[in-house]
Amino acid sequence: MSTAVAPGIRVQLTRFAIGWIGAVVLLGCWQLATARSDSAFFPTPLEIVADIHERWFSAGIGGGVLTDAFFQDVTPSLQRLALGLLVAWAVGISLGVVLGRVRTVAEYLEPLLHFMRALPGPVLLPLALVLVGTGTSMRVSLIAFGAVWPILFNTYSAVRQVPECFIDNAKVARVSRPALLFRVILPAASTGIFAGLRVSTSLGIILLIASELVAATDGIGFGLTQSQRSFQFVAMWSFIVALSLLGYVANLILSGVETRILRWHRLMAAIQD
Repeated sequence: MSTAVAPGIRVQLTRFAIGWIGAVVLLGCWQLATARSDSAFFPTPLEIVADIHERWFSAGIGGGVLTDAFFQDVTPSLQRLALGLLVAWAVGISLGVVLGRVRTVAEYLEPLLHFMRALPGPVLLPLALVLVGTGTSMRVSLIAFGAVWPILFNTYSAVRQVPECFIDNAKVARVSRPALLFRVILPAASTGIFAGLRVSTSLGIILLIASELVAATDGIGFGLTQSQRSFQFVAMWSFIVALSLLGYVANLILSGVETRILRWHRLMAAIQD
């Protein structure tokens, strides 16, 4: 079994190394190009890193490393994104399982859900401002609405594709309904569910920034807008890099969780191959 898994690990390490080498080369080219340019719109990567450190991580060990600006700029965005995604994941997985297992409910709700899915989240921002207000609840609601559809329809499709023999064998073994859900249906549909989680996370970050561009007083999107309006281009690039890091870290966390939870799935695929 170890001989079947080892080549896959080597391939992952090779891809990881190639990705980081490519990133280093890209940053080096960026540094060389911007160092020779007098344009204020494109600072060097070293200037951006220095601004990020000074802005958010210069409090020192006695101050907890993180500055007050970090809790003003980054922490509110993290809280809104986490709340919005948790709501979207809970609703999407729950409703997706119901639609996948109860065909009658799917037949009635699927046209309506497809219609609502076609509505872009940012278009609903003015309506959300009127109905919910300008606080955190509006931004969380917008994130949840836009991020729910990938996880909902991925879960719906994955649950429908669970082999009926799995369900029949569980019923023959007199498995209870909760056990059938958590030990048969969800594990069998887990690959599709995680694919939906990845897409919904990306959409959640986009909607987070869109919601913080309007009537906000804190957050990454607010800081990005303020620095752009005040022509602080190094600060603007710092917020852009912060967004990139947020997406990268979120994807890294999901990949780690997926690797740990779906380890059995890869082992089965390796054995079958």
